[in-house]
Amino acid sequence: MDRRQTARFRVAAGSEQDFGATPQEALNALMTRLAGNAPTPIVILPYNQGDAFFTQAQQDRLQELKGRRESLTEVERQEWERLVEASFDATISRTQALPVVKS
Repeated sequence: MDRRQTARFRVAAGSEQDFGATPQEALNALMTRLAGNAPTPIVILPYNQGDAFFTQAQQDRLQELKGRRESLTEVERQEWERLVEASFDATISRTQALPVVKS
């Protein structure tokens, strides 16, 4: 099974990303690929779970529809597309809500 399916956290640095059950697991996975690279800001976000921007109910429904995407009715396909769009919008809102930290 793809780790993305069970991951609770996603970590990103530049164009690289990885996933894990804990923030530390996700960070460790990413750091093995970043070794030796110039310092890059790293962001760790919840993944595959609801939050203030995309609820758990929305997340659950998105995963349910994704799991049977080959057999969706037209109405379900439209619902899936709306949820995917809402998920992207939530990602943008979540990113905009991050505090800027300067070192």
